[in-house]
Amino acid sequence: MEHDKPNIVVIGGIETGKTTTIQMLWEDFVTSYDFEDGIHEFGISEMLEGRETVDFNVYELPRINYTSTEWINKKGIREHLESADVIIYILTCDEIAINSRRNYLEKIFENIELKKDVVFLIAFGMADWLLFPKSAQDFEESEVKQPELSDVSNLLKTINLVHSEFSSFSKFDSTFSVASIIPYSNYLEWNLDELKHQIWNGIVLSINNQIFDDSIPTIVLSGKTGCGKTSTINSLWNKNLATNRVASCTKFPAVMHIIDDYEGKRIEFNLVDLPGIAESLEANSLYRDFYYNFINKASVLICLTQADRRAYKQDQLFYRELIANKILRNNQKIVLGINQADLLFKDSDHLDGINLSTIKETDAILVEKVDDFYDNVFSDIFKEFNNVTKESVVIYSVIQNWHLNQLKTKLYSLINN
Repeated sequence: MEHDKPNIVVIGGIETGKTTTIQMLWEDFVTSYDFEDGIHEFGISEMLEGRETVDFNVYELPRINYTSTEWINKKGIREHLESADVIIYILTCDEIAINSRRNYLEKIFENIELKKDVVFLIAFGMADWLLFPKSAQDFEESEVKQPELSDVSNLLKTINLVHSEFSSFSKFDSTFSVASIIPYSNYLEWNLDELKHQIWNGIVLSINNQIFDDSIPTIVLSGKTGCGKTSTINSLWNKNLATNRVASCTKFPAVMHIIDDYEGKRIEFNLVDLPGIAESLEANSLYRDFYYNFINKASVLICLTQADRRAYKQDQLFYRELIANKILRNNQKIVLGINQADLLFKDSDHLDGINLSTIKETDAILVEKVDDFYDNVFSDIFKEFNNVTKESVVIYSVIQNWHLNQLKTKLYSLINN
């Protein structure tokens, strides 16, 4: 087994569809294949949505025999479970012995040393049997219609039942929730994207945990989609992360370890690029754990916006929620960043703004923007933060490479004090 790549381990009983599920999820991304001691190993190289191409391993373990305790003693099973970053337990929706299945797995996990923060997912397969209880497998593809509301309700009740049973697993307290139970159907090719998203979440958690170093400062960037968080990182620290000014390219947090020589000093820190805030109600819910986890650890938080934006309501709600939940505390250091300063000068004669090197920092338009941004929006939000003043505002332009050095100087002075 390779330990430098995330490891995904798939387990389940007889005829639960382990192999079919792996094929449905990754058939087009397999780079290598091996079979030894009854264990299927798949090398996968896949582009994670809004991130980059990631290499990882998927292991399909021999089927569980629930009537025997010898399953864990088969060659390779314990080792693969203990090296897993994500464990996918495939449980079919027609399973009636949920309690005994839970008890069996609980005994297994009690006696092995799992990785810290291993993600445990229940892939709730064959959901078509609950969504279409009338001989679902006999449907022709053209005959499959929307499920009845009562059938959807039955599926949700069953998911809640499974969650109530498996939530007692103490080893998965930090990662397991009702969202960890994903109903899907290989037959209908239904909800496989959601299953993959939850797996990606586990992969990213593993990668970020390996990179993140608690012993050094952390700089975190937050802000709405399109304000230039990722492009700011690319410009300041010579990265090549995907960017798009129209659509969000960051769907998962990206953690980087930065070592920089600046003005004769060696600067070392964690750098975290977060998904955009207020992207959608669904996205806010998906991203909340990311926001809370990394902003809580931030030595310096860059609250970023773009210069031509006037609506700040979502930003205000976002930071107020963080403060109310004590995720963002008044001893944390804040930089209020305004990107795309060139757009302030956009008019019919200058459709792309103007060359910022031709104006002074005291230009009335720049001063007015900083005053509006701080006095009318953020001074009230951060009124309990003594270290947040108008001097915390840095206005700059990535596209023109203007004032970026001032931003870097501000950040490095804060993490060194």
